[in-house]
Amino acid sequence: MATTSQQVTHPDENFRYGQLAIEGRLITPEQFDAAMDRAKESGRPLREVLVESGMLDATTAERLDKALKRILRDERTGSASGVHHKKQIGGYRLIRRIGEGGMGEVYLAEQLSMHRTVALKILHQKWADDEEFRKRFLLEARAAGKLSHPNIIQVFDVGKYQGLYYFSMEYVDGVTVEDMINHDGPLPVDRVIDIARQVCDALAYLSQHGIVHRDIKPANIMVMRDGTVKLGDFGFIQQSLLDRTLMKEGTTIGTPDYISPEQARGERDLDVRSDIYSLGASLFHMLTARTMYSGTCSAVMRAHIDTPPPRLHGLRRDLPERLVEIVERMLAKSVADRYQSAEDIIKDLELLKLELAGKRGELPTSKSGILTVIQAERERIASLERQLHGLRVAVWIWMILALCGFVLAAVFVFLWAAR
Repeated sequence: MATTSQQVTHPDENFRYGQLAIEGRLITPEQFDAAMDRAKESGRPLREVLVESGMLDATTAERLDKALKRILRDERTGSASGVHHKKQIGGYRLIRRIGEGGMGEVYLAEQLSMHRTVALKILHQKWADDEEFRKRFLLEARAAGKLSHPNIIQVFDVGKYQGLYYFSMEYVDGVTVEDMINHDGPLPVDRVIDIARQVCDALAYLSQHGIVHRDIKPANIMVMRDGTVKLGDFGFIQQSLLDRTLMKEGTTIGTPDYISPEQARGERDLDVRSDIYSLGASLFHMLTARTMYSGTCSAVMRAHIDTPPPRLHGLRRDLPERLVEIVERMLAKSVADRYQSAEDIIKDLELLKLELAGKRGELPTSKSGILTVIQAERERIASLERQLHGLRVAVWIWMILALCGFVLAAVFVFLWAAR
């Protein structure tokens, strides 16, 4: 098929264009598949199909097209100099490429000094050429490298080799939650609770270190063969790109299926409550196999800001009421109405597990599990008592006000009658 300098029409370039849009969270994989089918049938560029169907606006589509052309140009230049075909980058021997997106390529590699298998992400040259982006990338990647938690994908190293910027991280042999949803549909309640519990452990750890993930979504949650959940792909790269490129052009990055209202409004001072909202949106997707809102990026962002989420019970009848309440509280539009910490969610999830185990005739057997449940129940009872005390005080205040009003009315009637 012929190509021109103005349009992306080659099938492979159409595919790369779509993959770039998915990596930037501008479209979903399902939207990509549908648009690719239409592009193949009509022989038109994928960009035109996406714009015509309302999945992308014309400005974003043009910007994405320019980005793809820069990437292809860089790759052609790199191929000539051997950049993308080197067997070794610094102290890492490349084994095979396992992923690619708008930010760079990911390789399965061996760290020669440690004789261990890692995932090595190499940034596209266009990002490395941006000095401010480069500085922030190095700073935040090194900060991530200091983190160590069983539910967070470990960043080992960050560096530069012959003009290439890279970072190595723990290679996780597992599947993403997004893959699980696409393959199995709605996930079992117990599985969702277990995933949520482990992600909350990771968020609690990040919060203790003053770090906001900013990109919680099913595609960034990995489940290993033994059931261990790993949170990865921090949003610091996207945030840097957002600061340097897209914000000054008056737009935002990514398909905002899981974006918090404050993120959608462009607020900069985020905390763990933003990640809690994104996790709630991810749980909604796990439980229903659909995202909360659909439509263009701008329409979905507006919905996250001011449209109540669909009722979970209307989409899946078998959900425990307490689980529905937990997810709904995580998805509160106002940060003040959400859970204020990941630890609070963990307590409610433990109580929910106890409730479900009781219905099945099971009880926690470990000492830590029993103590956690007892403590959570004590705190829940204390919270209810505080609410009840507040209601009692309010009732007394209203009764006193009513009595005062009655007395004043009686005095007024008496004085009027005396006249």
